[in-house]
Amino acid sequence: MRYAKIVLPALVVITLFSCEKDDYYWGTVTVQKNGSPWVTEIRATRSTISNSKINIRINTLNQSGEILEKLNFFKVPATVGHYPLSYTFNQPPDDSLIGCLYANGYQDQLYDSYLLSQQDSTSYLEITEYDSKKKEIKGRFNLIVWPDIKGSWNAPDSIVFSDGEFHTRVDD
Repeated sequence: MRYAKIVLPALVVITLFSCEKDDYYWGTVTVQKNGSPWVTEIRATRSTISNSKINIRINTLNQSGEILEKLNFFKVPATVGHYPLSYTFNQPPDDSLIGCLYANGYQDQLYDSYLLSQQDSTSYLEITEYDSKKKEIKGRFNLIVWPDIKGSWNAPDSIVFSDGEFHTRVDD
């Protein structure tokens, strides 16, 4: 069972790194990552699990447009509200929990993968506005993630994302 908990998130991360180089980014993000400004791009798409939910991807890119870091939110409701984040890899696809994953790597190589703690009760994502006609979404977030797979010698023991705010459009 422990093996499945490690392998499944790793496969998800590898898939995410290998399939998004041609993504279209639109919107703004401001966030502190371990106390320093984190420069990113953002994209939101309809969830493949539920058409009424959204996936939000916040990525850093190198000058060639390749993804170096990603912070992903899964199964986000397309409605205004304050939502606690949860560890969700073992949850049914139609549940109400919103998942989160942070990973870094380069050219399909995963260096580090971080997840929320199963005991976390402080991390959240808040949708402050959702315009269904324009398909625009705004919100805030704060979270702390812990290593699931730690490949870098200098990888931090935890990563704190604070004062996060975003505005993006949902692509169908």
